[in-house]
Amino acid sequence: MSKHGLPESQAAKAKAKCRVTNWPDDDRARVRRGDVMVWFEEDFLRHHWHGKATGHRGKPLKYSDIAIQTLLMLKAVFGLPYHSVEGLAGSLMRLMGVALPVPDPTQMSRRAKRLAVIPRRERPGPVYWVVDSTGLKIHGEGEWKVRQQGAGKRRTWRKVHLAVDGHAKDVIGMEVTAVEWADGEVFEGLVEQVEGPIEQIAGDGAYDTRRAYEVAVSREARLVVPPRDNAVPWEDGHPRNDALRQIAEQGMAAWKKTTGYHCRSLAENAMYRLKQLFDGSLASRLFETQVTDVHVRIAAMNLMTYLGMPISVRVGGTSS
Repeated sequence: MSKHGLPESQAAKAKAKCRVTNWPDDDRARVRRGDVMVWFEEDFLRHHWHGKATGHRGKPLKYSDIAIQTLLMLKAVFGLPYHSVEGLAGSLMRLMGVALPVPDPTQMSRRAKRLAVIPRRERPGPVYWVVDSTGLKIHGEGEWKVRQQGAGKRRTWRKVHLAVDGHAKDVIGMEVTAVEWADGEVFEGLVEQVEGPIEQIAGDGAYDTRRAYEVAVSREARLVVPPRDNAVPWEDGHPRNDALRQIAEQGMAAWKKTTGYHCRSLAENAMYRLKQLFDGSLASRLFETQVTDVHVRIAAMNLMTYLGMPISVRVGGTSS
C-alpha cells in the first residue's frame, strides 16, 4: 500500500501526470481565440457577405449562409444574445470602414432554422477516427436545484454524436438526436458524412453491432470496438472474432494497446471541450435550431483546433 492508502498500482496511476511541450504555441493559440478578427475577417466580409444567385426563381438571399454562420459563431464563442451580436457586428463594420448591412435578431433566428453550416476541412488521405456521444441539456432546473431536491420532469436533453479525426483532432462528423437513440443507430449516418477513405474507426461497446461492422466493411475500414461482456463468436471469418480471440489470448489491456484503441479518448476530450467552451446546454426550443447551434459550436471548436492545440507527454507514473 502507498502512503495515501492506495494499492501500489493505483498509486502509480494517480502519480502519472502530463506535461505540455509546446507552451509558447499553445499560449498564442489561446490568445487568438479571443481575437474577434479571427472570427470576423474583413476580406471575407467584402467578398462573401451577400447571398449569390442560385439559378432558381426569386432573388438571392440578402445574407449568405456563411455570413449567418459567422454571426452565430460570434454568438457561441463570446456567449452573446442575438441583439448583442447585431451590435457587435455593426460596430466592427464601422471600425473596419466596411459599409455592409447586418441582419437583425429575427433574421438570424429565422435563418438558423435551416442553415447549411460550412463543412470541415478536406482530408488529405485515409482517416483514423473515433466516435462517442454526450448529452446537452435543453431546458429544466439548474444543477444546484437538482443536487438539492432531485431532478424534475421538465429536464430535457439532446444527444450529440461526434466523429473525431484521430490525427487532426477536429470533428469530422456529427449527429444530434433525442436521448432515446442508441449510439449504434446513428453510426451509419456519421460514416456517411466522411468523404474519402477511412483507415480505422474506434468506439466503445455501444458500437458492437452487426450493422456497425457491415458499415465499416463497406468502407473498407477496420472497426476497433471491444466486444460486449459474455460475447460469443459470430460466423466464421467475421472480423469481430479476431478481437475476441486476441482479448482471450492477450487480455483487454494488451488488445487496446496493439489496436490503438486508447485513441478513443480523443472523442471524450472533444466532448469535454464542447461543454467547457460553449456551456453544456442549448437555449433554442426548436429542434432544427438546436441542430444548427451544435453545428456552429463544432465549426467554432474546429477553428480553435486549427489555431493550435497543446502537445502533451506523460511524465512519471505508468502508461497503462
